[in-house]
Amino acid sequence: MEYITFLKVEKVCADFCTFYPVRKKPLKPLETYTGKITSPSDYKDIPINTEDYASVLLRFNNHAHGSVTVNQVAAGRKNRLYFEIYGSKKAIAWDCENPNEMWIGKRDSENGLLLKDPSIIHGSSRQYANYPGGHTEGFPDTSKQLFNNVYRSIIDKDTKYDYPTFKDGYRELILCESIIKSARSDSWVTI
Repeated sequence: MEYITFLKVEKVCADFCTFYPVRKKPLKPLETYTGKITSPSDYKDIPINTEDYASVLLRFNNHAHGSVTVNQVAAGRKNRLYFEIYGSKKAIAWDCENPNEMWIGKRDSENGLLLKDPSIIHGSSRQYANYPGGHTEGFPDTSKQLFNNVYRSIIDKDTKYDYPTFKDGYRELILCESIIKSARSDSWVTI
């Protein structure tokens, strides 16, 4: 959310839980998400001592509030990233399971669904739409766009980069450590 909104998280309050203290460990190498074509004899039960659910309250530097839920227990969800951002007049929602759609909520007029179409995308975003409208850009395209930006900044030193830096990675580590500290202390933690 910091990357999307340009806001900074100042405080966190986290709650962790383990809903499934025993999991199934494959007895042989398996491809990801092949659980529907394996049998119980392909696994053994093992105890789990890490969380499989986290809920985090966020306070941003402009006094906005937010929340994040991360879990590995949502039946039917494989790798969903979903966000909603609310303002006083408009809201947006985006779901990676429908990556070419953005819902736009409005207080004073009808809501809408914006579909990805390179011909109407803002100029700074157009470089990330490699396919015509109606053709899905998906998860693998994220890595492709990241590497395109890295290579572009190496080739053209005047290009402003638009990818995470070591500083961003460090910030992520600080946020994660603060979230863990909050969950362990059962309190708000200032970043």
